[in-house]
Amino acid sequence: MRNKIIDIVAGKFILERTNIKTVRFVLFVFFLAIIMIYSSHSVDRKIYDINKINNELSGVENSYLKVRKELMNSKMESTIRKKLVDKKIKPSLDPPIKILITNGK
Repeated sequence: MRNKIIDIVAGKFILERTNIKTVRFVLFVFFLAIIMIYSSHSVDRKIYDINKINNELSGVENSYLKVRKELMNSKMESTIRKKLVDKKIKPSLDPPIKILITNGK
């Protein structure tokens, strides 16, 4: 067993004589190497795609937060008052009057 492993590492199986088993083994190793290279490239491509999508997601999240902040600022009473000053609309100084309606029984 040990001698066979040393022969494979040294490459004696290729140099001594070419038979069908040797050719099959070399083709099998070559096929495995091609599959390994392809799968490595496929994983790299998927990682690049994931990074690209993550960058797009963070950009969308940033724009969402910016728009939400602008919306909250535009809803504030002080902002609305500043916009209505030009139309000469001011808040009432008198408190609202509560109107009660009772049934006419």
